[in-house]
Amino acid sequence: MSSKKKAKQYCVFIKDFKDGRQYFLTGMVGICEREPNRKVKVSVLDEQMHCTTVITNLKLLSKEEAGFLLSLKLPDRSRWLCNDELLKSVCSLQRNDVVQLSTNKVGIVKDILSLSLYSELKKTHIVVELLDGIGGKTQTVHPSEIVCVSSSSSATASLHAEERKLSSEDEEAQQKLNGRSNLASQRSGISSSETNVADYPACSSLSSAEHHKDPSEVQHPSNTAMNLNIPDLEIGSMVEVKAKNNATVYGVLRWIGKLSAYEEDYAGIELDYEMKECTDGTFKGQRFFRCASNRGMFIKLAECKPDGRFLSSLPQDGFKSSSCPKGTPVDGKPIGENTTTYLLRTLSSGKVVEDEDLMEDVPPVTESEALLKMEGRMKGIQGHYNSCYLDSALFSLFSFSPVLDSILHLPLKQEEKVQEILRREIVNPLRKTGFVSAESVMKLRKSLRCESFTFEEKDPEEFLTLLLHQVLAVDPLIKIRSCDKIQECYSYQIIMEQDNALKVPSVQQLLERSFLTCNLKFEEIPSCLIIQMPRFGKAYKMFPKIVPSLELDITDLLYNTPRECFICGRLAEVECYQCVMDPYLMPGKNKQFCCLCNKQVHIHRKRQDHVTQKLDFPVDVSATALFPRYKLELFAVLCIQTSHYVSFVKYGPSKTSWLFFDSMADRQGGVKGRNIPEIKACPQVGEYLTMSEEELASVDLKQMDEFAKRFFCDMYMCMYQCPALYLYR
Repeated sequence: MSSKKKAKQYCVFIKDFKDGRQYFLTGMVGICEREPNRKVKVSVLDEQMHCTTVITNLKLLSKEEAGFLLSLKLPDRSRWLCNDELLKSVCSLQRNDVVQLSTNKVGIVKDILSLSLYSELKKTHIVVELLDGIGGKTQTVHPSEIVCVSSSSSATASLHAEERKLSSEDEEAQQKLNGRSNLASQRSGISSSETNVADYPACSSLSSAEHHKDPSEVQHPSNTAMNLNIPDLEIGSMVEVKAKNNATVYGVLRWIGKLSAYEEDYAGIELDYEMKECTDGTFKGQRFFRCASNRGMFIKLAECKPDGRFLSSLPQDGFKSSSCPKGTPVDGKPIGENTTTYLLRTLSSGKVVEDEDLMEDVPPVTESEALLKMEGRMKGIQGHYNSCYLDSALFSLFSFSPVLDSILHLPLKQEEKVQEILRREIVNPLRKTGFVSAESVMKLRKSLRCESFTFEEKDPEEFLTLLLHQVLAVDPLIKIRSCDKIQECYSYQIIMEQDNALKVPSVQQLLERSFLTCNLKFEEIPSCLIIQMPRFGKAYKMFPKIVPSLELDITDLLYNTPRECFICGRLAEVECYQCVMDPYLMPGKNKQFCCLCNKQVHIHRKRQDHVTQKLDFPVDVSATALFPRYKLELFAVLCIQTSHYVSFVKYGPSKTSWLFFDSMADRQGGVKGRNIPEIKACPQVGEYLTMSEEELASVDLKQMDEFAKRFFCDMYMCMYQCPALYLYR
C-alpha cells in the first residue's frame, strides 16, 4: 500500500530560545514536522541546525513567504513578521499590481523573476515600470523594497477614472502621477486630504522640452500673500512639510498662487538641500521663482507649516500676519533669508531650540527616511573647537544603529546628568531632526569632567573610553582571553608585524593575524566591536589601502567554541599559526585541524617543524556536528586626514546605502563664526566594496572617486555590531 508523500510545512521562529547548547533566533526559517508528544521538530535552513520546540515559538509560512524571508538577512526579517498583511501581499504579487517602493516611487509590476534558493524555495525580483514621468522607465527591485501593494483590479479602475478627467496628453500623464498617491492612500487607510509632498506632480522634474522649449518667466499677481487669505505664512517664511515616510523637509516659501489644472492654492518652496524630482523653480516649462537645480518644490499650500525648529524663539502668536509689508523681518529674520543662514545666526546668538518631544526616546533613522532627513548642509552634528573626534564617533554610533542605546537608559548612581545630556540633547535631536547644535555638543564635553576635552585635539577611542568607562561606568564592550587571563576593553587596536605579502588586506585578515600573533581569543561574542587599524600616530599607515569587511566572521577567534577542521569539516582540535600563510593551503585563512588531518598535513617535510596549539571546546560536542558561524556586521568607518576625523555610515541593508559625514565641512563668519556640518550620500563606496581584493588592489588611486579614496586610504576605525545580541547587552 503506497503512502502519500507528506507536503513540506515551512515555519519561522517568532521567539528566541535555547535548545541544549544551540541558540535559535527570531526570524530563522525552517521546515517543521509534528511529533507525537505535541512538540514540533524543526530543521533550520539558515544554519543547518535541528531542534524540538513547542508550536507557540513558531509561525507557519507558505512556500512563497519562506522563500522571501530566507532571501533577507536575519535582522531584517523582524519587521516583516510584525506586518503580516504586507508580507502576504508582497508574496502574492501579480503582474499589473501597483506597488510603492521605499524610495517613495510608485510603479506597476511588469514581470516577476525567480531564482532557485533552496529546494523548491525561490528568490524573486520584481520588474517595476515607474510612474514618475511619461517615459515608462523600468527598475528591477527586491520585494523587500516594497512598502505598499494595491491589487491590479483596483489600480486599473483608479487609473482609468483619473485619466478620464483630463483630455490633453500632458495633463493625462501628469494626472497619472497624481493618482498614484490615491492608490497607496486607499491601501494604507489615509484620506486624500492627508496626502504628502512626494505625491504632488509639481515635484517631478519634467524637462522643458516636453512642454515648452523656451519657457518664459511668468509674473503672477499671486506672488505675494497679500492676495490670499493666509494668516500664518508669507513669501520668505521658513516652512516644513511632511514626506511620505513622515520625514520632515524644510525650506523657504518663494511663491504662492494657482497652477493650471489645479483648483487649490499651491506654494513654491526652495528646499535647504537637493531632492530628486524637484526643479529649479519651474513647472511645466513656466518659471515661477528661481533657485538652484533640484531644490524647487510645488505643493499644496495647505500642507505647509511654519518651520518648527524655530517656533520657540518666535512670539506666542507665531509668524507675523500677512498684513505686514513685504520685506518686514519676522522675529529678527529678514524675509527671504535661507533657513540654513538663519539657523547659523540663531545658534551664534546663543539661542537653543528646545522640543518637548525630544524628551521621549527616538529610534534610529531608517533606510527609507535617511536621505530626506539627514542629507544636506547643516545636517549631522555641528563641530566646534577640535570636536571632530567626538562628532564622528557619536554620529557613527547613534544615527542609524541601536547598538549602544542601552547606555542611554542604564540605571546610574552617578553621572545621570551626562546620560541625560547624551540622550536628550545629542541622540534624540540627531534622530528626530537630523541636526545637533555645537552648543549641545559643548555641553556634553563640559560634563565629562575633563577640561582638555573641551578644546584639545583627541582621538575617538580616548573619548569613548572616558565616556563609557570613567564617566558612565558601562561594562566593557570587549572581553579578550590571553594566557588564561581575561582583559576587558572598549576598542581593540590591531597589532601585527609588517607583512609585504599583504598588498590590500581586509579587516578580517588583519584581525585574524593580530589575534594569532598575540595568542588571543574573544571570551564572548561582542555586541559592538570597535577596531582600530594598524597605524602609528596620525601620519604613518602600515598599509596604503585597507578593505573593511562587510561581514566579520569571528567563529575561529572565539574561546571554548567548537570549530570545524579546515580540511574535512569535522571537529577541529588544534590550530597552526605557521600554516596560515602556506601557499599550498589557501594562504591568509585560519588553519585548524582534527587529529587525523593534523597528522596528514604536518607529515610534509616543510611543515614538520610547525608548532600547533590545542583548541578549547566543550567536551560533549559531537565530532560530526554542524558548527554555526558567528558573524558581525559593519555599520560605520571613521577616517582621519591631517588630524581631521570624518565618518562613513551604513544607513541600511542595501549595498549602496552609505553616507559621508563631516562636522566641519564649511564655515561661515570667520573666526567668530560657526562650522557648517554636512552629510552626503556616497553610494559609490558600496560599489567598490563589491569588488574582489585583487580588483581593489589593481585600482589606481588617482582614478579613484574622492569619497572612495578617503574610505579605503584614510581608515582609522571600523565599527561592527551583532544585531542578535545588542538588544540583550
